[in-house]
Amino acid sequence: MATIQIRPYLASDRQACLAIFRSNMPRYFDSSELPEFDAFLEQPSGDYFVVEQGSAVVGCGGCYIREGKGRLSWGMVARDCHGAALGASLLAWRVNHLFLRPETAEITIDTSQHTAGFFARYGFRTTQQISDGFGPGIDQISMSLQRDDWQPEN
Repeated sequence: MATIQIRPYLASDRQACLAIFRSNMPRYFDSSELPEFDAFLEQPSGDYFVVEQGSAVVGCGGCYIREGKGRLSWGMVARDCHGAALGASLLAWRVNHLFLRPETAEITIDTSQHTAGFFARYGFRTTQQISDGFGPGIDQISMSLQRDDWQPEN
């Protein structure tokens, strides 16, 4: 397996990130979310990163701080790369990036019922659930991670 590199997003990564998003529809993302993600890629807010494996962009995800809390945004791995620990590497990168700031004691994310278990393995706890919050059949699960609960090695 080729080694991975996580680096800052560049405008030239846009098409690869859109392809990753599309590869995760309809299970993980509703098609109605694609225009929002596309607009985000035009001018990302916060820090946004891509995961390269060899010369291919196979994942992307962001993070930022708002009102003293870290937030994760638009994290995903190409569907054909699921199960290869790329998501875990991208999550650890973003969480560690946020927790480098000593004032960040909590990180939150809005995810779906399909990926909530992944985040729970690393210490995230569900704080709210909205049925069909992201689209038909895709619930919005709000989760929170306290610095003391971060479990990067699981």
